Parts: sequence; C-alpha cells; structure tokens
Amino acid sequence: MSQGKEKILQTALQEFAEKGYDGARIDTIAKMADVNKALIYYHFKSKEELFTAVINDLFEKALSAPIEPTGKSIQENLIQVMEHFIDFLHYNPYFVKIMDQSVAQDRDIFHQLHHQNYFFETVMGLYQLGVQTGECRKVDHPEDFVVSLLGAVYFYFSHHKAIRKFYGDISEEEVISLRKKTMKDMISRLLV
Repeated sequence: MSQGKEKILQTALQEFAEKGYDGARIDTIAKMADVNKALIYYHFKSKEELFTAVINDLFEKALSAPIEPTGKSIQENLIQVMEHFIDFLHYNPYFVKIMDQSVAQDRDIFHQLHHQNYFFETVMGLYQLGVQTGECRKVDHPEDFVVSLLGAVYFYFSHHKAIRKFYGDISEEEVISLRKKTMKDMISRLLV
C-alpha cells in the first residue's frame, strides 16, 4: 500500500471515529493528511468506499498475523482467540467508536466488510469442534452463545467511560488482564 493511501486511511479513521460518518468531511481528511482531495478520490470513489476501507484496514491489520490457536484443548484455543479479540479492541479504540456509530446510524456497511465475522466464525468453529469431540457441552442456540461471549468482551470497550469507574484506581493494563482472566473463567464455566 502506498504511503499516501495509508496516511489517508489513518487520518480518515480518526475523523470518522471522532465525528461519525455524517460529520466527517473529505476536505478535512485531505487537509489533516496533507494530501490533495483528488488523491483521496483517486484511491476511493466515494466517502462510503473510504469509510468501508477504513474498517477493512483495521481488520486486516488486526488479522495480519493469523490467529493460529496453539492450545492443546478446545478450551485453550477458545481462550487464545478471545484474548486476541480483547487485545484487538484494546489497541484499536477507534474501531469500537466507528462500529458503534455505524450501528447507531443504521448504516448498512456490514455486507461490505471483508473480515467482520472473523472472530465469530473462529469461535463458532472451535465451539462446534468442541461439541464433536465432547470437550464442549451442546447449547440450544450456539449462535447466540457465541455472540454473547464476544459481546461480553465488546461491551467493556464500547462502554468504557461508564464502566471504567467500577474498577477503581487500577491501571488499564490491570483491567485488561482482569478481563482476560474473567473471559477464561466464563469459557471454563459455560462451555466445558
């Protein structure tokens, strides 16, 4: 990817996250990225295409090193994937803002995203394998179960400002460590 295109994507990420799709302006993105507006339209045909490219770029960076669970059990592999999801959300705070705004604005972009289902599909695949091998108990609605697991992680990051006060004076790194420990406990108690 060219440096100009990368700079546009990073600047657009910030603009969309801070102002939402409707509030973001191509003129502002061009000025902040120190590029000509025509260069933006050279790489992206429309504001919508740029918006979608920003989200896809986030996923591609998060998944640039494929998640290859190395655990000896389904439980260990599920925990590794969920820890990766926690890290992804922790290190990509703009992602949560953009996704929340897209849902709130009822933007129908989700069919245009390349990797949006990656974590869902990976966790679901591990769960289904676990049911086959007897390592996971069978639930009536596995889709809802997987969404609930992922949602338990996502909720902390999407409601960070409201929830953070419940953790007291511990550092954000300690909170992330605690979230990972809690997710391990949830997987151990609920699945196995």
